[in-house]
This record gives sequence, structure tokens and C-alpha cells, in this order.
Amino acid sequence: MADLQNPDICIIGAGALGIALALRARRLGASVLLIDRGAEEAGDPAQGRLVAATFAASAARAQDIRTAGALGLAHAEPKPNFKAIGEHAKALAASTAPRDAKERLIALGIDYRTGQPAFTGRQTLKLGDATLRPRHVILATGAKPIVPAIPGLNEIAYFTPDTIAGNSRKLSHLVVIGGDASAIELAQAYHRLGAMVTLVPQGEILSGFDREQVAILLRQLAEEGPEIVEGATVSAILPRRQGTGVELTHADGSTHSLDVSHVLVAMGRLPDLAGLRLDRAKVRFDKTRPAFLQLNPDGRTTNTRISAVGGAAGQGQPHAAARYGAIIIDGLFGTGASRLDSQAIPSFIQTAPGLASIGLVEGERPLPEGTLVLRASFAENDAARALGQTHGAAKLLASRNGKILGASIIGPGAGEVIAMLALAMERGMPASALAELVLPHPSLAAVLTQLGEAFLATRQPTTWGKRSQALRKLLG
Repeated sequence: MADLQNPDICIIGAGALGIALALRARRLGASVLLIDRGAEEAGDPAQGRLVAATFAASAARAQDIRTAGALGLAHAEPKPNFKAIGEHAKALAASTAPRDAKERLIALGIDYRTGQPAFTGRQTLKLGDATLRPRHVILATGAKPIVPAIPGLNEIAYFTPDTIAGNSRKLSHLVVIGGDASAIELAQAYHRLGAMVTLVPQGEILSGFDREQVAILLRQLAEEGPEIVEGATVSAILPRRQGTGVELTHADGSTHSLDVSHVLVAMGRLPDLAGLRLDRAKVRFDKTRPAFLQLNPDGRTTNTRISAVGGAAGQGQPHAAARYGAIIIDGLFGTGASRLDSQAIPSFIQTAPGLASIGLVEGERPLPEGTLVLRASFAENDAARALGQTHGAAKLLASRNGKILGASIIGPGAGEVIAMLALAMERGMPASALAELVLPHPSLAAVLTQLGEAFLATRQPTTWGKRSQALRKLLG
């Protein structure tokens, strides 16, 4: 007879996100079933984020060596050893693997099982011979890289963001196809590690970010070295006995070919929901984007007992997925907000300079009437000057009464600065409060005090304020 089990929460997907959510739910006292589908979740392996961060750190250090002369130090052309870089990243990942190990999770009270689950009804699913009836199911599956239908692409051994980390050889000329965050980040990193890099965005670059600041980032990248071919598309891959030919078609119809050593495809991701039989659970997909689930603002599918987060929900940035997942978990137990506010989650591109945004973005859609657009430049920031990284700016969108509606930052420390703004927005702090921040000197976050002061400069003194000022003059 089939085994009937009723956990409070069943999380499908034992990647980094699924493990984090299982631990959070367990801390709240829930009975948790975590299902490992038998392979690493695409784009979200347990230690994948640390491996990526370690590789990016190696690339940044190489650039520091190359540009040390700007700070009065001896500089040199770095000599990256890709095998050593990869082994260093794997060693760090291995050192943290025990915290995500199956044995530890079981010891913490999480029911950990391996297999391919499939729904059999609105609230039931099968896992092997077991029939499960969880109170709530969270889809924390990964998302597979999109592979475009480019003639000849399937005839070569191309990279994706999931596979390129396994490369142990120097790439002499890498062409990056795509214009999303991973495409930009990897293009810069591999150029810093000595590769010649050509980036072909295949459309708009970094959609959803402030276009003025994206332009600053692209200009900085181009000055650093990678070639960015905007307005062109890769129309064909031409396999050769040695190397690879890449045919580019420009907006005017003209074409030309590149001789490259390797190809990286980074054009976004699609949810990996294969085999789950979501139709049996009455879960519908979005009519305008058939590969994506139809989700409510609270992250639930058309079956209210099933939620989706991370790759399953089309969320591309790990920190955002983690926040969404935490809100879902907390909402189920009444310990926090039960709805997702997409405007309160920052987006971040881990380039140098970094690019970050939160809330409304200028130019993406018409701003509310009376919106103030305030700016502060890193050229006026002492910390940025000391680092020799003065290219960049912070932009704040605020209502006349001081409500912070959004912000965009391009410059050093963008991720940390946007996190401070996210907290300010969550706590309902007005723009004027930014001027009162007490920061160590020098600090990259001083751009926030500049923005706060810029807001105060727009405020007209009230009649009472004018009278008080006049009275103080008389009494003085």
C-alpha cells in the first residue's frame, strides 16, 4: 500500500535556494520535505554562487595588478592559470559543502529524499512509491539556459554560464552571445583574465535598468577592452577544423565574420519544470510567456497550494529569489509580510563599476507627476577618488513629500549602497533622512547623503519657517 505523508511544506529542488528555504521553514517549526531531483538544479547548484564569486574575485585581482600604476604601485600584466583558479574555487566550495550536506539537513529534522516527483492532483504528488499530500508545495527548481536557434551552433562545443566554470584552459578569443547580467559579468571577467572578448548582445542590453547608467557601464567596459557590437546579431556559426567562425549581421544588413576560439551563450533562462506534471495540479502557464508560470503577486500559482520561487518563477538574481522565498515561507506561518513587493527588491550587476537599481527606473515608464530626479556623482566622493574609481553616479527618484520611489547606482560599492536604500524604502524613511546618515569618512555611501541634501535643497520654506527664521534674526 502506498505511503501517505503530510508534511507542512514540500520543497522541490535541492539547490542553494531550496536548501536555504528548507532551513528557514524548519527554524519556524514546520515539518519539511526537501526533494532532490537527482541532479544539480540548473543555474543554482548548492555551492555554485561561491564558485562564481571566487572566479570573479580572481578576475578583479588580475585587474588590480594590471592597473596598480594608477595608485603609484608597480604594475604588471597578470598571468592567469585557469587550472589553478578553478582548483581554488572548487576547494572553497568543498570547504562549505558540509553545511549543505544531506546528512546535516537530515540531522536538523528535514526529510530529504531523492527522485523525480510528479503531481497526481491538486494537492497530491508521487515520489517513487510514496504518495505525498503536503500542506503547501514550493517549486524551487532551477532554470536552464536558453539556447537560440542559430545555424551551426549545435555543431560546436559551446559554453553556457553553467558550464564555462569547468573550463581549465585560457580562452584566446571568446565571443559572448547575449546581453543579460551573466553575459556582461562573464565578458568582463574573462577579458580581465587575458582573453580577447567580443560581446554580441542580440538585442537590448540589461533590460530593466536605467538606460543612462547602462550607457556609462558599456562605455567603461569598452574602455577596459571587451568589444561590444551593438545592433548586430550572430546569424550563423561556422565550424572549422581549427577555431570557429562567427557570422554577424548588422542592422543595415551588412555582414562580417569573426575568427574565435570559443563561444559562450548567455541569453537568459527558462524554468526547468520538466516531469512535474503541473497540469494535473491545475497549475497554468502564462499565456504571453508559455514557458513561465502564471503567478499571483504573492508568488502563488493558479493552485494556491503551490508557490514558485527562483528559476521556477523566472527570477534571475539569487538575492532576489532568496528574499521572495523568505517572504513566502514567513507568509505561510504568519511571521512576516505575505505578499511580494517587487519594487522593494534591488537588482544588481556584479561588474566593475557595479550597476544596481531598486523601485522605479527613469525611462522605463512615465514617472508619476511631480517626481523629483536627484543625482550625485562619484567624482565628488572622497572614497571613490582614493580608489581611483570616480566614473559613476547615483540617481534617486522621490515624490515631492519625500517618499523614495526608486534609485539607480552605477559605481564602486553599488551593491552595498543599494542595500542601504532598500532598507530605507522598507522602513518608509523619507529622502530627507538620507542627509542625516552618520557615515565613516571616507565612505562610498556618502552619495546617499548627497542625494538627501539634494532633496532638501528642493524644499521651499513654509510660512511658519520663514517667520521663525525672521524671529531668530531679530532675537540674535
